[in-house]
Amino acid sequence: MKVAILGPYPIDNKVNSINGGIQAVIVNLVKGLLKFKDLDMHIVTASHFIDKDMDWESSGVNVHAVPQDKIFGNITLYSNTRKRICKKIREIKPDIVHTHCFGYETLAALDSGHKKVIVSTHGIRNGQWGVRHNIPDSIRAYLQDCIYKRCLKRVENIVINNPYAGEHLAGFKQMKIWELDNPVSDTFFNIDNSAEENARVLFVGNVCEAKGIMTILEAMDVLKLVFPEIKLRIAGPVSGKEFYSRVTIFIKKSGLERHINFLGHLNDNELREEYQKACVFAFPSQQDVAPVALLQAMAGGKAIVATKVGGIPYIIDDGKNGFLIEKNDYRALADKISLFIKNSRLRRELGAHAKDKISKNNRVRQVSEKLYTIYNEVYKG
Repeated sequence: MKVAILGPYPIDNKVNSINGGIQAVIVNLVKGLLKFKDLDMHIVTASHFIDKDMDWESSGVNVHAVPQDKIFGNITLYSNTRKRICKKIREIKPDIVHTHCFGYETLAALDSGHKKVIVSTHGIRNGQWGVRHNIPDSIRAYLQDCIYKRCLKRVENIVINNPYAGEHLAGFKQMKIWELDNPVSDTFFNIDNSAEENARVLFVGNVCEAKGIMTILEAMDVLKLVFPEIKLRIAGPVSGKEFYSRVTIFIKKSGLERHINFLGHLNDNELREEYQKACVFAFPSQQDVAPVALLQAMAGGKAIVATKVGGIPYIIDDGKNGFLIEKNDYRALADKISLFIKNSRLRRELGAHAKDKISKNNRVRQVSEKLYTIYNEVYKG
């Protein structure tokens, strides 16, 4: 069975240096699917960093990269990128096309006319998230909505990574829906929590308003009065200059400079090191369905405080394997972090329960076997 997998993928073969949750999911799925010798896997990805098509083989997988529109991409709904992806699909002639997200890759797969397209959702468009936008961001969001809605009208086979996504899609009767948890690399299941440092807090994700960065900084402003040596380590790329400017101004005004470290993008080994040393993982996001960083923290047996939004309540059972707070409630976030810092037994107990839960459904082997079954159902259907 020949499968074309569409979505973000490392074009430099550095599959341990992942850029974003969706790329992590695809890389882990591909690693797991390699054991099925009857699969002929092809990755199709688009990148800003290349000017012409690139094709290569990596560890038994064929990778095809096409240039991504650099100018007016959003305005044209990435029309040229979609044409390049369509061309690759027709050249590969796959039995199944598996795309990730309701983005231009999925629209390209549908445009290609292929009869067996599967889409993995990694988020939903929801105007109620409450995140502020400037004018360019609002235009960009509107255009992304256009792609999202076009995909929804035409997609027939959907893979969801959380029941929350299923609730959102329940009204689309043309869809056949499978549930498949996001896979977590074995790297994060092998974390030694005896190396954790007291009052060291970790956040992993994009540095943007939607991830609740200001909430965690406001919590740190409270916590520094109780724990003078507290540290917040923020691992992830900066998504917007305007927001980052507001963040740095707040840090300076609040006297938080020595308490905050921005680490930027980290590879898996560097990220594993950060999880190992953190005593609390804080994730005050405003808009997530099944965030990979949260799953990694659970795999590592970390003490977790997260927001009660989107699909997160399906992942974190409040008081059993972590704590849930309302979004933007920095005082509640500070209270729960403080509780974990003061109580190492509670950290170990809830962290162990988190690891137990994630071990049952989110290991690469388990997820890839389920996906292989889905491929066969769609192929024979």
